[in-house]
Amino acid sequence: ILPALPGLDVLYLSNNQPLSDPALRKGIFDFADAGHGLLLVHPALWHNWKDWPEYNRTLVSGGARSHDRYGESEVTVLDPLHPTMAGGPAKFTVSDELYRYEKDPLGPPILVLATGFEKSSGKTYPVAWLVQHPKARIFCCTLGHDGAAHEHPAFKAILQNGVRWAARQR
Repeated sequence: ILPALPGLDVLYLSNNQPLSDPALRKGIFDFADAGHGLLLVHPALWHNWKDWPEYNRTLVSGGARSHDRYGESEVTVLDPLHPTMAGGPAKFTVSDELYRYEKDPLGPPILVLATGFEKSSGKTYPVAWLVQHPKARIFCCTLGHDGAAHEHPAFKAILQNGVRWAARQR
């Protein structure tokens, strides 16, 4: 990742594998502080690194420590006029893991764009949001566990829109 950063407009992270290299961690923060875009998807929104809490606090503004069992969840778009949600349905059902995202009270504000409904608890959780970072454009989406989610037309549209928004494109 580190050698590629200078040529990127948007960094797409969808991983839960260790990012333990201090230079890489600094590079990701420098990338955000330079005003670039971040697209953080599914496992990148988990509390993955106990030794790197700054990632979740600053770039995710929280994270998930658990999720509902894999299955169908209903997603409701809260801001259909936002460019990341444009052209998609107001509601859709997707087979995925519904992450139980929790906002970090010390993290930057977020703007929730879509929520998922957990049938087992009756609770809703953010599935798409913007982190109001002072310089970067950060779009987060907890959807995307497997091929079924990746092939869903609404998920495809949200990701494509998210990349365009993070890259400051129309």
